[in-house]
Amino acid sequence: MGKSLRVLIADPWADDGSRWVRGLEQRGFQLIWQQVKSVTEFTVALSQQGWDFVLVHSTSSDDLIGEILTQVRESGIAVPVVVVSGNPTENVTVSTTSADAPSGKTGTELASIVSAVEYHPHYAARVIQSSEPVWEREANLSALIENTEDAIWSIDPQYRVVVFNSAFQQQFYTVYGVALSQGMNLVDTLPAELRDVWTGYYDRALRGDRFSIELHYDVPGVPADIEVSFSPIVAKDGSADVAQPQIAGVAVFGRNISDRKRAEAATLAAKDQFQAVLDAVPGCVSWFSADLKYLGINRYLASTFNVSPENFIGKELGFMASSPGFSEFVEEFITSSLKESSVEIAARVAGELRSYLVVAQKYAQNQAAVVVGIDITDRLEVEEALRESQERYALAVQGANDGLWDWNLRTDAIYFSPRWKEMLGYADGEIGNSPTEWFSRVHPEELDWLQAQLAAHLDGRSPHFEIEHRMRHKDDTYRWMLSRGLAVRDRDQKAYRMAGSQTDITKRKRAEEQLLHDALHDGLTGLSNRVLFLDRLGQAIERSKRQPGYQFAVLFLDLDRFKVVNDSLGHVVGDQLLVAIARRLEPCIKFGDTFARLGEDEFTILIEDIKDVSDATRLADRIHLELQSPFNLNGQDVFTTASIGIALNDAKYDRPEDVLRNADTAMYRAKALGRARHELFDTAMHDRAVALLQLETDLRRAIAVNDLGRSCQEFHMRYQPIVNLRTGKVSGFESLIRWKHPTRGWVSPGSFIPVAEETGLIVPLGQWILKEACHQLKQWQHHFPDHLPLSVSVNLSTRQFAQPDLFEQVSQILCQTDLAKGDLKLNLKLEITESAIMENPEAATELLKKLKTLGVQLMIDDFGTGYSSLSYLQRFPFDVVKIDQSFVSRLGTDGDSEEIVRAIVTLAHNLGMEVVAEGVETAEHRDQLQALNAEYGQGYFFAKPLAADQVASFLSNTPHWM
Repeated sequence: MGKSLRVLIADPWADDGSRWVRGLEQRGFQLIWQQVKSVTEFTVALSQQGWDFVLVHSTSSDDLIGEILTQVRESGIAVPVVVVSGNPTENVTVSTTSADAPSGKTGTELASIVSAVEYHPHYAARVIQSSEPVWEREANLSALIENTEDAIWSIDPQYRVVVFNSAFQQQFYTVYGVALSQGMNLVDTLPAELRDVWTGYYDRALRGDRFSIELHYDVPGVPADIEVSFSPIVAKDGSADVAQPQIAGVAVFGRNISDRKRAEAATLAAKDQFQAVLDAVPGCVSWFSADLKYLGINRYLASTFNVSPENFIGKELGFMASSPGFSEFVEEFITSSLKESSVEIAARVAGELRSYLVVAQKYAQNQAAVVVGIDITDRLEVEEALRESQERYALAVQGANDGLWDWNLRTDAIYFSPRWKEMLGYADGEIGNSPTEWFSRVHPEELDWLQAQLAAHLDGRSPHFEIEHRMRHKDDTYRWMLSRGLAVRDRDQKAYRMAGSQTDITKRKRAEEQLLHDALHDGLTGLSNRVLFLDRLGQAIERSKRQPGYQFAVLFLDLDRFKVVNDSLGHVVGDQLLVAIARRLEPCIKFGDTFARLGEDEFTILIEDIKDVSDATRLADRIHLELQSPFNLNGQDVFTTASIGIALNDAKYDRPEDVLRNADTAMYRAKALGRARHELFDTAMHDRAVALLQLETDLRRAIAVNDLGRSCQEFHMRYQPIVNLRTGKVSGFESLIRWKHPTRGWVSPGSFIPVAEETGLIVPLGQWILKEACHQLKQWQHHFPDHLPLSVSVNLSTRQFAQPDLFEQVSQILCQTDLAKGDLKLNLKLEITESAIMENPEAATELLKKLKTLGVQLMIDDFGTGYSSLSYLQRFPFDVVKIDQSFVSRLGTDGDSEEIVRAIVTLAHNLGMEVVAEGVETAEHRDQLQALNAEYGQGYFFAKPLAADQVASFLSNTPHWM
């Protein structure tokens, strides 16, 4: 036995590979080899077997050899690449020093391999050595497999999927509805009727057979025709028997061959069409190749001479002895330089001698010829029949190829083909040949137009006749028809004949109508969509300009808390609710007005020709009334309300978008005032909206500038003292942010904080506030040791509290500002509102517990103003309860407020919490809070919020408040 080699040949030409193999075998090598013809096949084959070397033909395309060499270098597989050149004088070298020869092959053996390749006298060879990390090879191979358009997968002998790309995964899921995963048994996932078939394919490949099959699918999203190639995967174990290699699995490639199949079908169809056209010719037709062999004949010739058309294909000219003159003519014509020719010959048919006019025409760049023989025994009759047949055929082709008609204008008789009559539901004998048969069935609305178009063409004012119109069917329904025609004129250009076609385009017209409807209507509710609504609104604006006193109004509806329905009951129920609302409100809209859905839960109504604003408000009142009753959806009663904005055309609009914008602005005003109501737009609303937009823009700019550094920031921190009501000493500060606008000056927090909350800008702003407060707390602990412990309270907004990484943010800021958990002087207090924790009490409890582990204290802010959460308070690990200033400000004037404060203080103390009262403005407030045993207070009675550099002076000169 000779040396065994595993050889991978990369070459698109089949013959060269076998020649090189023979050369290697004659040098005493025993080969296991595989030839691949593309980069994709090479990539998969390279990764599947332990090759001793790769053979590449350098005369292949530059792209192919370049990609193959790149793949070997990047694969990480130490395998020599032998590049075979078509130039035997090319310098050939064998390099074994750049890396160890794989599989124990020495430089001498590689030289023998090169010598064996050069066994063919026209080739030279050289060896290229490469080695890259295995992980890069696998990554590159995976990327190539994943990014190919072909479906690629492999299985092990138990039919379990090992490797697959996205193309195969998507196609498999689309066809069989199965989501692939590695290790899944592909056969078991198939329908029962397909398992034996695919088992046979896989078993055949597992036995070492390499083959391909073709599959056809009628599944959207999957190629219609796929060529599936099966290749055995030989085990890489070097101990395996070379003569009987161990097959470890099957690699499968699924290639889209839909285009090829369509091209083949088109070619076959063209051939069939060519045959059909020639079969329709009333004469003997045959066609020949340049080497005087029959390519085919038509049915007329076959029936005339009582022969089989199939017997002619490939036969030599002249094998029939009945017409020697015909053979001589054809042979002379094909060998000549003529493009066309004709001759009259005699032929014996059924023992009778008949005369034929033979006409020949070359085609296919003069490499083939078609020959037509017309029986001219009765010459005049045949010539007349041939002329009429040729005219009818030419006119039919120009007019159409469906239902045909031929109008003799001299006799005023029309020939209607059977198909023309069939389109209208009639048998051949049920319609005569009068023009009335046509015109009487045309839809009355289109009859005058059709006759005008006919007259224009017959008078020469239009080059051809073409019109779409409706025709009455036998069942009294109307069908859309496309009528086309062309006139034949005499020397004086007067039409004496006209022929054409009629095509049923009913389905196309219905599809066009449906497309137009879909383009202008909402797919869920069937209402008008934004495009149609804006078009109607634009028309109303133009009408108001032309007609003095004409008024219209736009109502903009937005469902209140629709997101709650989607989140709790699901989007399917949400969609059902939108449809139900559309159906319930449709009766409220009068004929001629427009009801539209703009998107999600937004609806608009255009009411036209109104007297005054009361027409619009009455409609809004009726909508509110209609929405009071619940909607029963899948057995569930669902209630909803709507906020409605109304805009009139008083503003003399030019663009429909402006009306819609103003109605939208009024709707948001209605939501801000409590929802389930309607508001009429006025210019003040627009001014507020513009101001808010400008404020948001300036706020975004300010936050961006703030990130550039402390020297250019517009935000400033203020700290309001918190006083111990028992000792009169300062115990800490609440951190408050202030914004100094470069042109507007100081902006009230009540103006920009809600905008920051709504836009999400409060998140980066809140992080900055927390970091600044922690930094300041660390400085105070260092500079004012006599006033310790000092604390800083930082407000966390609802959006901040909802951040999934809040714990990590706080922990990181504590580390950055050197406020460690174990520091006994850490006195950071986080203020959290009731609304923030009550949106998800369970999640809030877990987060609060985690924050406590950082050593911070937790304070519930504005207690008593939000949810009725007294029963929840004991569940949350708060340290401090902060009483809202709305209760403190009424102490001494409102007995109820005093009782509320007393109850809050008592509840907090019973739960082990301290109390901070904000809004302490007078000595009376202080005294009453002391009497109620509140521990801390803050407010203007003690001090206004201070800048950081004012705190030192304040602490040094703290007044005595007791």
